[in-house]
Amino acid sequence: MRTHTVFSRSGTGSHALTFVLVSLVGCLLFLPSPALANRTLIVPISVAAYTDSQSGFPTFVMKWDEGRQPDPLGLKWGRSQVPVRGTGMRSIQHAFQFAVERLSPTIHPTGTVSLYTTYSGPLSPEGSTAEAALAIGFLALLKGDHLKHDITITGTLEDGGRIGQVSQVAEKTTAAARAGYHVLLVPRGQFYAPRVNRVSLSLESTVLVREVDTIEEAYEIMTGRKL
Repeated sequence: MRTHTVFSRSGTGSHALTFVLVSLVGCLLFLPSPALANRTLIVPISVAAYTDSQSGFPTFVMKWDEGRQPDPLGLKWGRSQVPVRGTGMRSIQHAFQFAVERLSPTIHPTGTVSLYTTYSGPLSPEGSTAEAALAIGFLALLKGDHLKHDITITGTLEDGGRIGQVSQVAEKTTAAARAGYHVLLVPRGQFYAPRVNRVSLSLESTVLVREVDTIEEAYEIMTGRKL
């Protein structure tokens, strides 16, 4: 199925971004709007760069207007003024296309998905470690499923929906712990990555690290529903 992908950076959006930063960062909630026929989903992005001076946790906010046009479904930037650059652009398009094609046998979504973010810059220096999170976010948004608020994931998106390995798992575990997450899903084979299972009374000890093979497996853990 073909999809429209249009990214725009129009508008000021300072009030909307402030609201997102103050009220939404670090939450994984389904927030239907009573005034508009919109679906909204907040997806956390596990990144390694996390310092004591940082507040919150990088997130993508996805909004679907459920309109009749465009057909097929379109994707564009919202009015957040913090565009993702570099590898992040390809990662977003890859995850979006995967989600639409994965659901195409049963769902034919139309309208526009708008993407807002509290994170500026490439998603990761080593590639697309947010692809798995983005794919699961798009899938949940289109299906109308909730995401559990205390689980986050890191991983690339490979052929067939497999979750590919990433670097700096320990640092991402620290970031997840500081943001209050209880479970971090990582690609298969990375639970025993160096420095992850440190025997110490550290922040990492508060996070359960679980390995996952596929988007389907991770989706069921993060939503409690089969894909």
